[in-house]
Amino acid sequence: MKFIVVGGTGMMGHVAVRDLFETTKDEIVIVARNGAEQAGRKYNSQRVTGIDLDVKKYKQAATAFADADVVLNCAIYYVNLDVMQACLRAGCNYLDLGGLFHMTKKQLTLDKKFKDAGLTAILGIGSTPGITNVLAAYGSREFEKIDSIEIKVGWRDFSKRVGPEPTIPYAISTLVDEFTQPPAIFQNGKMKFVEPVSGKEKVNFPKPIAARTAFYTLHSELATFPQNFVNKGIKNASFRVSFDDEFVSNIIYLAKLGMTKKEPVNYNGMKISPLDFLVHTVAQQPVGKVKKLEDYECLRVEVKGLTTQGSKSKALQIDCLAKSYPKYGFAAGDMDTGTPPSIVAQMIANKEIKEQGVMPPEFHIPEELFFKELEKRGMSINKRWV
Repeated sequence: MKFIVVGGTGMMGHVAVRDLFETTKDEIVIVARNGAEQAGRKYNSQRVTGIDLDVKKYKQAATAFADADVVLNCAIYYVNLDVMQACLRAGCNYLDLGGLFHMTKKQLTLDKKFKDAGLTAILGIGSTPGITNVLAAYGSREFEKIDSIEIKVGWRDFSKRVGPEPTIPYAISTLVDEFTQPPAIFQNGKMKFVEPVSGKEKVNFPKPIAARTAFYTLHSELATFPQNFVNKGIKNASFRVSFDDEFVSNIIYLAKLGMTKKEPVNYNGMKISPLDFLVHTVAQQPVGKVKKLEDYECLRVEVKGLTTQGSKSKALQIDCLAKSYPKYGFAAGDMDTGTPPSIVAQMIANKEIKEQGVMPPEFHIPEELFFKELEKRGMSINKRWV
């Protein structure tokens, strides 16, 4: 079998490549605009190669994808449609890390084309979206009627470093979009968009994360939950995430200054995108050496409604707790985001997922098998009635 990892030089792509390398005997191709060939050589294996390629040139990408079984798109969500078009042209299956609601909606319109081509495309199979979608489907089976599904994400870092702290936990372009675009929430049976970073709530996550303040941001789960849980009468759904107050304030301050605008501005006779300049500047910042890597992330899904047992109104809380993987320097968020694409790509290649078309993770991934694979990678699934 052959797996292609788009964005395989980025952190999430790197985790996915490493996981495929260690859990399969198959061919792996790293694709990125720059540095893919060099990244492939580091594995010192004929199984891993790299191709420097701009996937926005989807016809060229389709040629590179031609004999692949599954393409794992771990690049920034801006290129999702381009990679999907290349997969359709090449005749290979597809998955990605999410489309931040609006892109996901556009991607879902390709469902008929993928079905007609006999191909599978799973949208948003990282941590959140991804694990959270599967947890929601799993929890929903306990209910006859669902009132609400709430997602809450908490993280805490106990790592010890020498030198500068890392400034950004993942792609700053995605972070900026999450923090500045109006979040979608499903309320009383209707979709609405609210103020960014609103809906603050103190959440008691399991130790060692403990209490964190979480708030609304734009996320892909809300693009599919209202439709996919409609048979159980869902009325409310939301997504909240927690970050340090100082970090949130800094991103908002940059946005107010205009430093997160995508549109080019004139500067000394040149046209420069403030966001592109910000991304470049952040990438140049020095990062200290990690003496001890230790962090934890909790992906929580809370389902409330009438249970199948006696139709009592109850709330079910399901947590996926991830921890860092010091062997390769992977943080908790890297592990729970980068390994699910590898797991699900293998399921598709092994025909454990046979359904064709474009779909989100809920109800389309074998839950128990998926959870077993997460546990092999150090993630625990716990549920309790609250």
